[in-house]
Amino acid sequence: MMKENSLEFWLDYIQTLGPKEVELGLERIKPIYEKLVKSKISSKVIVVGGTNGKGTAVEFLSRLLMAKNKTVGTFTSPHLFHFNERIKINGKTVSDELIIESFKLIDESRGSTHLTYFDFSTLASLITFNEFNVDFMVLEIGLGGRLDPVNVVDSDIAILTNVELDHQDWLGEDRESIGKEKAGIFKSQKPVILGQHKVPSSVLENSVKMENQVFRVGEKFNYQIDDLSRRWSYSFDGKKKVSFSNIELNSLSVSSLSCALTAFCLLEEEINVDLDSVFNSLDLKGRCELIDERFLLDVSHNESSAKYLASFIQRNFDDQIVINAVFGVMRDKDINSIIEPLIKRINKWYVTSPDIERSMPAEELGGLISSKSSNQVQTIRSVRRACLKAQEDTEEGGLLLIFGSFYTVAEAYPALKLLRSVA
Repeated sequence: MMKENSLEFWLDYIQTLGPKEVELGLERIKPIYEKLVKSKISSKVIVVGGTNGKGTAVEFLSRLLMAKNKTVGTFTSPHLFHFNERIKINGKTVSDELIIESFKLIDESRGSTHLTYFDFSTLASLITFNEFNVDFMVLEIGLGGRLDPVNVVDSDIAILTNVELDHQDWLGEDRESIGKEKAGIFKSQKPVILGQHKVPSSVLENSVKMENQVFRVGEKFNYQIDDLSRRWSYSFDGKKKVSFSNIELNSLSVSSLSCALTAFCLLEEEINVDLDSVFNSLDLKGRCELIDERFLLDVSHNESSAKYLASFIQRNFDDQIVINAVFGVMRDKDINSIIEPLIKRINKWYVTSPDIERSMPAEELGGLISSKSSNQVQTIRSVRRACLKAQEDTEEGGLLLIFGSFYTVAEAYPALKLLRSVA
Protein backbone atom coordinates (compact mmCIF):
# COMPACT_ATOMS: atom_id res chain seq x y z
CA MET A 1 0.00 0.00 0.00
CA MET A 2 1.34 3.38 -0.98
CA LYS A 3 2.37 5.51 1.99
CA GLU A 4 0.94 8.97 2.45
CA ASN A 5 4.48 10.23 2.94
CA SER A 6 5.67 9.09 -0.48
CA LEU A 7 6.07 11.57 -3.33
CA GLU A 8 4.32 9.09 -5.62
CA PHE A 9 1.23 9.26 -3.38
CA TRP A 10 1.21 13.06 -3.45
CA LEU A 11 1.68 13.29 -7.22
CA ASP A 12 -1.25 10.93 -7.73
CA TYR A 13 -3.28 12.89 -5.18
CA ILE A 14 -2.75 16.33 -6.71
CA GLN A 15 -3.66 14.95 -10.13
CA THR A 16 -7.14 14.18 -8.76
CA LEU A 17 -7.80 17.64 -7.29
CA GLY A 18 -7.98 19.82 -10.37
CA PRO A 19 -10.25 19.58 -13.41
CA LYS A 20 -9.54 16.94 -16.04
CA GLU A 21 -8.48 19.59 -18.54
CA VAL A 22 -5.82 22.24 -17.95
CA GLU A 23 -7.41 25.18 -16.19
CA LEU A 24 -5.70 28.52 -16.69
CA GLY A 25 -5.97 31.49 -14.37
CA LEU A 26 -4.34 33.10 -11.35
CA GLU A 27 -7.46 33.69 -9.24
CA ARG A 28 -7.15 30.36 -7.41
CA ILE A 29 -3.44 30.45 -6.76
CA LYS A 30 -2.80 34.08 -5.80
CA PRO A 31 -4.39 34.13 -2.30
CA ILE A 32 -2.62 30.86 -1.41
CA TYR A 33 0.69 32.20 -2.73
CA GLU A 34 0.33 35.37 -0.66
CA LYS A 35 -0.57 33.32 2.42
CA LEU A 36 2.30 30.82 2.15
CA VAL A 37 5.05 33.09 0.88
CA LYS A 38 4.44 35.57 3.69
CA SER A 39 7.64 37.55 3.51
CA LYS A 40 8.28 39.32 0.21
CA ILE A 41 10.58 37.28 -2.01
CA SER A 42 13.95 38.97 -1.66
CA SER A 43 15.50 37.13 -4.58
CA LYS A 44 15.80 38.53 -8.06
CA VAL A 45 13.24 36.70 -10.19
CA ILE A 46 13.67 36.00 -13.90
CA VAL A 47 10.80 34.40 -15.81
CA VAL A 48 11.36 32.72 -19.17
CA GLY A 49 8.49 32.36 -21.65
CA GLY A 50 8.23 31.50 -25.33
CA THR A 51 7.30 28.63 -27.61
CA ASN A 52 10.71 26.93 -27.80
CA GLY A 53 14.12 27.19 -26.19
CA LYS A 54 12.88 28.09 -22.70
CA GLY A 55 14.70 25.22 -21.01
CA THR A 56 17.97 26.20 -22.72
CA ALA A 57 17.66 29.81 -21.54
CA VAL A 58 16.79 28.75 -17.97
CA GLU A 59 19.66 26.27 -17.71
CA PHE A 60 22.31 28.55 -19.23
CA LEU A 61 21.34 31.62 -17.18
CA SER A 62 21.27 29.54 -14.00
CA ARG A 63 24.73 28.12 -14.69
CA LEU A 64 26.12 31.59 -15.52
CA LEU A 65 24.86 32.91 -12.17
CA MET A 66 26.18 29.86 -10.34
CA ALA A 67 29.60 30.53 -11.90
CA LYS A 68 29.49 33.86 -10.00
CA ASN A 69 28.90 31.94 -6.75
CA LYS A 70 25.20 32.84 -6.59
CA THR A 71 22.58 30.50 -5.15
CA VAL A 72 20.01 29.83 -7.86
CA GLY A 73 16.61 28.14 -7.71
CA THR A 74 15.26 26.90 -11.05
CA PHE A 75 11.75 25.75 -11.88
CA THR A 76 11.09 24.03 -15.22
CA SER A 77 8.52 21.77 -16.82
CA PRO A 78 7.87 19.13 -17.91
CA HIS A 79 10.32 16.61 -16.45
CA LEU A 80 11.85 13.71 -18.34
CA PHE A 81 12.28 11.07 -15.62
CA HIS A 82 11.43 12.33 -12.13
CA PHE A 83 9.19 15.12 -10.86
CA ASN A 84 12.09 16.47 -8.75
CA GLU A 85 13.83 17.61 -11.96
CA ARG A 86 11.36 20.50 -12.03
CA ILE A 87 12.69 22.07 -8.81
CA LYS A 88 16.44 22.53 -8.44
CA ILE A 89 18.76 24.55 -6.25
CA ASN A 90 22.19 25.13 -7.79
CA GLY A 91 21.50 22.45 -10.38
CA LYS A 92 20.63 19.77 -7.80
CA THR A 93 17.11 18.36 -7.58
CA VAL A 94 15.41 18.97 -4.25
CA SER A 95 14.48 15.98 -2.09
CA ASP A 96 11.17 14.15 -2.00
CA GLU A 97 10.79 15.27 1.62
CA LEU A 98 10.99 18.98 0.76
CA ILE A 99 8.44 18.65 -2.04
CA ILE A 100 6.05 16.62 0.15
CA GLU A 101 6.36 19.20 2.93
CA SER A 102 5.44 21.96 0.47
CA PHE A 103 2.53 19.93 -0.96
CA LYS A 104 1.16 19.39 2.56
CA LEU A 105 1.36 23.12 3.31
CA ILE A 106 -0.44 23.96 0.07
CA ASP A 107 -3.10 21.31 0.64
CA GLU A 108 -3.78 22.58 4.17
CA SER A 109 -3.96 26.20 2.99
CA ARG A 110 -6.15 25.79 -0.09
CA GLY A 111 -9.41 25.10 1.79
CA SER A 112 -12.06 24.30 -0.81
CA THR A 113 -10.07 25.87 -3.66
CA HIS A 114 -9.38 23.51 -6.56
CA LEU A 115 -5.72 23.65 -7.57
CA THR A 116 -4.21 22.03 -10.65
CA TYR A 117 -1.08 19.88 -10.81
CA PHE A 118 0.70 22.94 -12.28
CA ASP A 119 -0.52 25.16 -9.43
CA PHE A 120 0.85 22.73 -6.83
CA SER A 121 4.16 22.37 -8.69
CA THR A 122 4.67 26.12 -9.03
CA LEU A 123 3.74 26.92 -5.43
CA ALA A 124 6.01 24.14 -4.15
CA SER A 125 8.97 25.60 -6.03
CA LEU A 126 8.31 29.15 -4.79
CA ILE A 127 7.90 28.04 -1.17
CA THR A 128 11.12 26.02 -1.36
CA PHE A 129 13.20 28.76 -2.99
CA ASN A 130 11.94 31.43 -0.60
CA GLU A 131 12.65 29.24 2.41
CA PHE A 132 16.21 28.64 1.23
CA ASN A 133 16.61 32.37 0.52
CA VAL A 134 18.19 31.80 -2.89
CA ASP A 135 19.83 34.79 -4.58
CA PHE A 136 18.01 34.23 -7.89
CA MET A 137 14.92 32.40 -9.04
CA VAL A 138 14.84 31.43 -12.72
CA LEU A 139 11.33 30.25 -13.55
CA GLU A 140 10.08 28.70 -16.77
CA ILE A 141 6.58 29.55 -17.96
CA GLY A 142 4.93 26.22 -18.79
CA LEU A 143 2.05 27.24 -21.04
CA GLY A 144 1.27 30.64 -22.49
CA GLY A 145 2.15 33.37 -20.01
CA ARG A 146 -0.57 35.67 -18.81
CA LEU A 147 -2.50 32.95 -16.97
CA ASP A 148 0.38 30.60 -16.13
CA PRO A 149 0.78 30.00 -12.36
CA VAL A 150 4.40 31.28 -12.53
CA ASN A 151 3.03 34.69 -13.46
CA VAL A 152 1.78 35.12 -9.88
CA VAL A 153 5.32 36.29 -9.02
CA ASP A 154 6.31 39.93 -9.48
CA SER A 155 9.37 39.20 -11.61
CA ASP A 156 12.34 41.50 -12.22
CA ILE A 157 13.17 40.44 -15.79
CA ALA A 158 11.07 38.66 -18.42
CA ILE A 159 12.65 36.71 -21.29
CA LEU A 160 10.53 35.82 -24.33
CA THR A 161 12.56 33.44 -26.48
CA ASN A 162 10.16 33.35 -29.45
CA VAL A 163 6.51 33.16 -30.45
CA GLU A 164 5.42 30.34 -32.76
CA LEU A 165 2.33 28.21 -33.28
CA ASP A 166 1.66 25.70 -30.51
CA HIS A 167 -1.18 25.03 -28.03
CA GLN A 168 -3.56 26.95 -30.32
CA ASP A 169 -6.58 25.51 -28.49
CA TRP A 170 -5.50 27.45 -25.41
CA LEU A 171 -3.55 30.42 -26.70
CA GLY A 172 -5.13 31.45 -30.00
CA GLU A 173 -5.00 30.50 -33.66
CA ASP A 174 -2.26 32.87 -34.85
CA ARG A 175 1.05 34.35 -33.69
CA GLU A 176 -0.56 37.69 -32.78
CA SER A 177 -3.01 36.02 -30.37
CA ILE A 178 -0.33 33.75 -28.94
CA GLY A 179 2.07 36.69 -28.63
CA LYS A 180 -0.48 38.63 -26.61
CA GLU A 181 -0.82 35.75 -24.14
CA LYS A 182 2.92 35.18 -23.87
CA ALA A 183 3.63 38.91 -23.39
CA GLY A 184 1.37 38.75 -20.34
CA ILE A 185 4.50 37.91 -18.29
CA PHE A 186 5.84 41.47 -18.73
CA LYS A 187 5.72 43.45 -15.46
CA SER A 188 5.32 47.22 -15.29
CA GLN A 189 8.55 49.14 -16.03
CA LYS A 190 10.68 45.98 -15.75
CA PRO A 191 13.22 44.92 -18.42
CA VAL A 192 12.05 42.60 -21.19
CA ILE A 193 14.37 40.50 -23.40
CA LEU A 194 13.08 39.50 -26.85
CA GLY A 195 15.01 36.74 -28.61
CA GLN A 196 13.19 36.74 -31.95
CA HIS A 197 13.90 39.14 -34.81
CA LYS A 198 10.30 39.21 -36.04
CA VAL A 199 8.09 39.28 -32.96
CA PRO A 200 4.33 39.73 -33.29
CA SER A 201 3.22 43.35 -32.98
CA SER A 202 1.04 42.31 -30.01
CA VAL A 203 4.23 41.65 -28.03
CA LEU A 204 5.65 45.09 -28.79
CA GLU A 205 2.31 46.75 -28.05
CA ASN A 206 2.24 45.13 -24.61
CA SER A 207 5.81 46.23 -23.88
CA VAL A 208 4.79 49.84 -24.65
CA LYS A 209 1.70 49.53 -22.49
CA MET A 210 3.77 48.14 -19.59
CA GLU A 211 6.49 50.79 -20.11
CA ASN A 212 9.18 48.13 -20.34
CA GLN A 213 12.79 48.71 -21.20
CA VAL A 214 13.09 46.37 -24.18
CA PHE A 215 16.29 44.50 -25.03
CA ARG A 216 15.62 43.14 -28.49
CA VAL A 217 17.85 40.89 -30.58
CA GLY A 218 19.32 42.85 -33.49
CA GLU A 219 19.12 46.06 -31.48
CA LYS A 220 20.35 45.90 -27.87
CA PHE A 221 22.06 42.53 -28.30
CA ASN A 222 23.07 40.37 -31.22
CA TYR A 223 24.71 37.13 -32.21
CA GLN A 224 26.45 35.84 -35.33
CA ILE A 225 26.87 32.20 -36.29
CA ASP A 226 29.74 30.97 -38.48
CA ASP A 227 28.74 27.51 -39.71
CA LEU A 228 32.12 27.02 -41.38
CA SER A 229 34.17 27.37 -38.21
CA ARG A 230 31.30 26.06 -36.05
CA ARG A 231 31.65 29.11 -33.81
CA TRP A 232 29.44 32.01 -32.78
CA SER A 233 29.81 35.41 -31.18
CA TYR A 234 27.66 37.62 -28.95
CA SER A 235 27.47 41.36 -28.27
CA PHE A 236 25.47 43.43 -25.78
CA ASP A 237 24.94 47.16 -26.12
CA GLY A 238 23.52 48.34 -22.81
CA LYS A 239 24.91 50.62 -20.10
CA LYS A 240 28.01 48.54 -20.47
CA LYS A 241 29.20 46.98 -23.71
CA VAL A 242 29.93 43.26 -23.58
CA SER A 243 31.15 40.88 -26.23
CA PHE A 244 32.08 37.22 -26.40
CA SER A 245 33.63 35.68 -29.51
CA ASN A 246 34.80 32.31 -30.78
CA ILE A 247 32.16 30.40 -28.76
CA GLU A 248 31.89 26.76 -29.80
CA LEU A 249 28.63 25.89 -31.56
CA ASN A 250 26.83 23.10 -29.69
CA SER A 251 23.39 21.50 -30.03
CA LEU A 252 21.55 24.29 -28.18
CA SER A 253 19.70 27.27 -29.65
CA VAL A 254 22.09 30.21 -29.99
CA SER A 255 19.10 32.53 -29.83
CA SER A 256 18.10 31.17 -26.39
CA LEU A 257 21.70 31.18 -25.17
CA SER A 258 21.95 34.83 -26.23
CA CYS A 259 18.78 35.71 -24.29
CA ALA A 260 20.34 34.16 -21.19
CA LEU A 261 23.59 36.06 -21.72
CA THR A 262 21.60 39.30 -22.03
CA ALA A 263 19.81 38.66 -18.73
CA PHE A 264 23.19 37.88 -17.16
CA CYS A 265 24.55 41.23 -18.40
CA LEU A 266 21.58 43.02 -16.81
CA LEU A 267 21.92 41.20 -13.50
CA GLU A 268 25.66 41.20 -12.91
CA GLU A 269 28.08 44.11 -12.64
CA GLU A 270 31.12 41.96 -13.45
CA ILE A 271 30.60 39.83 -16.55
CA ASN A 272 33.96 38.01 -16.57
CA VAL A 273 33.09 34.31 -16.69
CA ASP A 274 34.66 31.19 -18.19
CA LEU A 275 32.07 30.30 -20.85
CA ASP A 276 33.72 26.97 -21.71
CA SER A 277 33.43 25.89 -18.09
CA VAL A 278 29.77 27.00 -17.96
CA PHE A 279 28.93 25.10 -21.16
CA ASN A 280 30.59 21.99 -19.76
CA SER A 281 28.34 22.22 -16.68
CA LEU A 282 25.07 22.33 -18.66
CA ASP A 283 22.67 19.48 -18.00
CA LEU A 284 20.01 19.41 -20.73
CA LYS A 285 18.86 16.06 -21.99
CA GLY A 286 16.74 15.48 -25.07
CA ARG A 287 17.72 18.68 -26.90
CA CYS A 288 19.46 17.47 -30.06
CA GLU A 289 21.29 15.10 -27.74
CA LEU A 290 23.71 12.85 -29.62
CA ILE A 291 24.66 9.59 -27.91
CA ASP A 292 27.50 7.39 -29.18
CA GLU A 293 27.34 9.20 -32.55
CA ARG A 294 24.41 6.95 -33.53
CA PHE A 295 21.40 7.99 -31.46
CA LEU A 296 19.93 11.49 -31.71
CA LEU A 297 17.21 12.41 -29.21
CA ASP A 298 15.09 15.56 -29.39
CA VAL A 299 11.87 16.72 -27.72
CA SER A 300 10.74 18.74 -30.76
CA HIS A 301 6.94 18.65 -30.88
CA ASN A 302 5.94 21.69 -32.95
CA GLU A 303 6.87 23.28 -36.28
CA SER A 304 9.49 25.65 -34.93
CA SER A 305 11.42 23.02 -32.96
CA ALA A 306 11.19 20.54 -35.86
CA LYS A 307 12.76 23.15 -38.15
CA TYR A 308 15.58 23.62 -35.64
CA LEU A 309 16.10 19.84 -35.49
CA ALA A 310 16.22 19.67 -39.31
CA SER A 311 18.82 22.46 -39.44
CA PHE A 312 20.87 20.71 -36.73
CA ILE A 313 20.87 17.50 -38.78
CA GLN A 314 21.82 19.38 -41.94
CA ARG A 315 24.68 21.14 -40.14
CA ASN A 316 26.09 18.05 -38.42
CA PHE A 317 25.42 15.06 -40.66
CA ASP A 318 26.39 14.26 -44.21
CA ASP A 319 23.53 13.95 -46.69
CA GLN A 320 24.56 10.35 -47.37
CA ILE A 321 23.94 9.19 -43.80
CA VAL A 322 20.80 7.03 -43.60
CA ILE A 323 18.42 8.20 -40.86
CA ASN A 324 15.66 6.08 -39.36
CA ALA A 325 13.21 7.74 -36.97
CA VAL A 326 11.16 6.74 -33.94
CA PHE A 327 8.36 9.29 -33.57
CA GLY A 328 5.51 9.78 -31.08
CA VAL A 329 3.53 12.88 -30.06
CA MET A 330 0.44 14.09 -28.23
CA ARG A 331 -2.87 14.01 -30.09
CA ASP A 332 -3.33 17.80 -30.13
CA LYS A 333 -0.27 18.44 -32.31
CA ASP A 334 -0.19 19.58 -35.94
CA ILE A 335 1.57 16.53 -37.37
CA ASN A 336 2.09 17.89 -40.88
CA SER A 337 3.98 20.95 -39.65
CA ILE A 338 6.25 18.76 -37.47
CA ILE A 339 7.17 16.18 -40.10
CA GLU A 340 7.43 18.57 -43.08
CA PRO A 341 10.96 19.89 -42.28
CA LEU A 342 12.27 16.33 -41.74
CA ILE A 343 10.39 14.15 -44.18
CA LYS A 344 13.03 14.23 -46.95
CA ARG A 345 15.77 13.04 -44.58
CA ILE A 346 13.94 10.13 -42.94
CA ASN A 347 14.51 6.74 -44.55
CA LYS A 348 12.11 4.65 -42.39
CA TRP A 349 9.54 5.74 -39.80
CA TYR A 350 8.84 3.74 -36.63
CA VAL A 351 5.69 5.38 -35.36
CA THR A 352 4.79 4.84 -31.73
CA SER A 353 2.67 6.07 -28.85
CA PRO A 354 4.07 6.89 -25.40
CA ASP A 355 2.24 5.47 -22.41
CA ILE A 356 0.06 8.48 -21.59
CA GLU A 357 -3.62 9.10 -22.22
CA ARG A 358 -3.02 12.26 -24.28
CA SER A 359 -0.75 10.59 -26.83
CA MET A 360 -1.86 10.15 -30.43
CA PRO A 361 -2.55 6.47 -31.21
CA ALA A 362 0.28 4.97 -33.24
CA GLU A 363 -2.10 3.76 -35.97
CA GLU A 364 -3.55 7.24 -36.49
CA LEU A 365 -0.11 8.86 -36.50
CA GLY A 366 1.19 6.24 -38.93
CA GLY A 367 -1.70 6.94 -41.31
CA LEU A 368 -0.93 10.66 -41.31
CA ILE A 369 2.75 10.08 -42.10
CA SER A 370 1.98 7.48 -44.79
CA SER A 371 -0.17 10.06 -46.56
CA LYS A 372 2.87 12.37 -46.76
CA SER A 373 5.79 9.98 -47.23
CA SER A 374 6.34 7.18 -49.71
CA ASN A 375 9.01 5.68 -47.43
CA GLN A 376 8.30 2.76 -45.14
CA VAL A 377 6.14 3.55 -42.09
CA GLN A 378 5.93 0.88 -39.40
CA THR A 379 3.52 1.15 -36.48
CA ILE A 380 4.77 -0.14 -33.10
CA ARG A 381 2.70 0.78 -30.06
CA SER A 382 5.48 0.57 -27.45
CA VAL A 383 8.26 3.19 -27.55
CA ARG A 384 10.73 0.64 -26.19
CA ARG A 385 9.94 -1.92 -28.88
CA ALA A 386 9.94 0.77 -31.56
CA CYS A 387 13.49 1.77 -30.57
CA LEU A 388 14.72 -1.83 -30.52
CA LYS A 389 13.18 -2.60 -33.93
CA ALA A 390 14.43 0.66 -35.47
CA GLN A 391 17.97 0.02 -34.27
CA GLU A 392 17.84 -3.54 -35.60
CA ASP A 393 16.94 -2.12 -39.03
CA THR A 394 19.47 0.74 -38.95
CA GLU A 395 22.59 -0.14 -40.89
CA GLU A 396 26.05 0.44 -39.46
CA GLY A 397 27.04 4.07 -39.86
CA GLY A 398 23.39 5.13 -39.90
CA LEU A 399 21.62 7.37 -37.41
CA LEU A 400 18.60 6.58 -35.26
CA LEU A 401 16.56 9.72 -34.55
CA ILE A 402 14.09 9.55 -31.64
CA PHE A 403 11.88 12.61 -31.39
CA GLY A 404 8.47 14.03 -30.55
CA SER A 405 7.13 14.57 -27.07
CA PHE A 406 9.08 14.57 -23.79
CA TYR A 407 7.26 11.33 -22.98
CA THR A 408 8.56 9.60 -26.13
CA VAL A 409 12.15 10.61 -25.42
CA ALA A 410 11.87 9.66 -21.72
CA GLU A 411 10.56 6.18 -22.58
CA ALA A 412 13.34 5.71 -25.14
CA TYR A 413 16.24 6.04 -22.67
CA PRO A 414 15.87 2.57 -21.07
CA ALA A 415 15.82 1.00 -24.55
CA LEU A 416 18.96 2.90 -25.52
CA LYS A 417 20.67 1.76 -22.34
CA LEU A 418 19.96 -1.82 -23.37
CA LEU A 419 21.13 -1.24 -26.97
CA ARG A 420 24.37 0.40 -25.81
CA SER A 421 25.12 -2.46 -23.38
CA VAL A 422 24.90 -5.10 -26.11
CA ALA A 423 26.69 -3.08 -28.81
